[in-house]
Amino acid sequence: MSAELATSAGFGNRPRNQHANDQGLTTEKASTQPSGQVREGLGGDAGKVVWRHVICFVLLAYGIAWAIWVAQLGSAIRNALGDGRTPDNFSATPAVMLGMYAPALAAVVMRAVISKEGLRRALGPLPSLRMALAAVFIPMALILILVAIVTATNIGDATPGKPVGTLLAILTFVGVPISSGLAFGEEFGWRGYLLPKLLPLGEVKAAVIVGLIWGPWHLPVLIIGLNYPGQSIIAVLAVFFLSTTLLSLLHTRFYVASGYSLIAVSLLHGSLNTFSDRLTDQNHLSGDPLIVSAGGLIASALLAVGIFITYRVLARPKSS
Repeated sequence: MSAELATSAGFGNRPRNQHANDQGLTTEKASTQPSGQVREGLGGDAGKVVWRHVICFVLLAYGIAWAIWVAQLGSAIRNALGDGRTPDNFSATPAVMLGMYAPALAAVVMRAVISKEGLRRALGPLPSLRMALAAVFIPMALILILVAIVTATNIGDATPGKPVGTLLAILTFVGVPISSGLAFGEEFGWRGYLLPKLLPLGEVKAAVIVGLIWGPWHLPVLIIGLNYPGQSIIAVLAVFFLSTTLLSLLHTRFYVASGYSLIAVSLLHGSLNTFSDRLTDQNHLSGDPLIVSAGGLIASALLAVGIFITYRVLARPKSS
């Protein structure tokens, strides 16, 4: 992407001490407090990156999750590594779900013991209705467009199993709230703690770094078939790391534009998981998951377009 295009889309780096409200990134306001105070309450720093806090958090998030996953899934991981391929079927065991809360636990330890910001204001503000609706329905739209492209090009066939309207209503009003609660375990750590620590580098740089940390964190569960059953492990890692980097840009824009609201990004993450897990899994969308799934190459191309649009829409300057 050219520098001119990046700047016009709101992708340009910010000065070290300039915050979301200073740029007019959105009509949403982070707080009535000065932006430096807001970021401090969220675990960030108004002027510099404290790398020892970043490193310590990452070690905790990886260590807690991987200890749980390796202890419970070690034999499955060894078998998959021996085959060089992920298993043909994946089941979200309690161990998998428990490990997803490791980033939240790591963030609590950091806030309470190491970096000592405390938990006050850690959740950020409630998102506006506009932002909450966008967080729920943008992922729905992306997944529906993905399924339409896959079926229209005969790359795969969709079998929703229920009337589409009924299915979408169930997923929206039942699936999204449940999945958002699960996603909160990740978001409290990745966006609620790590991202604000890195924002002094600029929004896009921070998002990319978070994405490059977030993706490999999933390694043990990717190896046992999460998202990409029956595939080469090397190919899985390459495609998934691209996907998480793009997703990190999208989550970062929502986090900043909503005034650092963890509820907004938890809704976004939960909605993505809800619609992708039900509409693009191997039981409901045929084809190569590296291509047709919500973490596949077609979805990554759609995400890139969606990110560009989102940064433009949520980065409009305030009218004078």
